[in-house]
Amino acid sequence: MYRVVIADDEVLIRMYIREILENNGYEVVGEAEDGLDAIAVCRQKKPDFVIMDINMPVMTGLEATKVINEDKLAGFVIILTAYRDKEIADQAVNTDVMGYIVKPVDEDTLIPAVKIAIHNYKQREAMAKEFHKTQEALDDRKYLDRAKGLVMERKNMSEKEAFTYIRSLSMDKGISMTELSKMLLKAYEG
Repeated sequence: MYRVVIADDEVLIRMYIREILENNGYEVVGEAEDGLDAIAVCRQKKPDFVIMDINMPVMTGLEATKVINEDKLAGFVIILTAYRDKEIADQAVNTDVMGYIVKPVDEDTLIPAVKIAIHNYKQREAMAKEFHKTQEALDDRKYLDRAKGLVMERKNMSEKEAFTYIRSLSMDKGISMTELSKMLLKAYEG
């Protein structure tokens, strides 16, 4: 069950959105009437996503979204607006929102927008995770290559011999080749 915070300065709209979401299996864990409250509620509840009105007192929805995204207080934000304005849409894109819904909201508009946003968010997270794994593998490879070069130089070994030496030492000591490489680099370069 996805957990959501609704931020809108109009209580009737919040109640209506809450009803739609809860009737469709979403758990509303908090509500806010302005952007500052939205940040506070998200900080406390850590929702999966936020449905955020743009035009609110104290702090706008876009300003609050920026803080929520930077501080990772929610998975993503869907913007809600009463305006069909290209400039606002451009600002929303630059604030990294996952969806944009124009009022008046109804179930046939809201639920598909939420489902698409969840799907896109999951894809983005999977890609980020894959990128991180690839980056780690590249970093690990750099450590190994540098350590291998130092072993070749210090022990007068060929590249293949140095690799075999590091692999064998890694297995003997029960540590990864990357960790061993880091240790060798500190010892040889430090």
